[in-house]
Amino acid sequence: MWEYLKYFFNPRHIFSIRPEAMQPRAVQILLVIFGLLIIASIVSRVLARGKDKLNAKGYQRLAQLFLTIGIVGYVYVFFAWQGAALLGSRFWLLILAAVTIAWLVFIIKYLIKEAPQRRQEIERKRQIEKYIP
Repeated sequence: MWEYLKYFFNPRHIFSIRPEAMQPRAVQILLVIFGLLIIASIVSRVLARGKDKLNAKGYQRLAQLFLTIGIVGYVYVFFAWQGAALLGSRFWLLILAAVTIAWLVFIIKYLIKEAPQRRQEIERKRQIEKYIP
């Protein structure tokens, strides 16, 4: 198992344009990971229903991220399983991971920084409008 992980993450293997066929165990692991992301998308959409609008928007963004990465991941696994030369290359996993991390940073920034600021602005406007007839 560890030998395969060392081989799978070897830079020569990751950046190869024509990688060897993916082992069935690796395909199964990737299918489970991307399936869990799609399930997390559904859970995130359900959680968004019970929240206020600002938090719901953050949960909707998470749901979009999980669904998009899950679907793109399944497309990648299909091409890797079929042995497509360029589309089945392992460097797509690195690109997918980088996109996921960048997207998560923006969502977390929204949930931690922007949503509370907007909530304070709305509360301040309510306080001001309370005294205006």
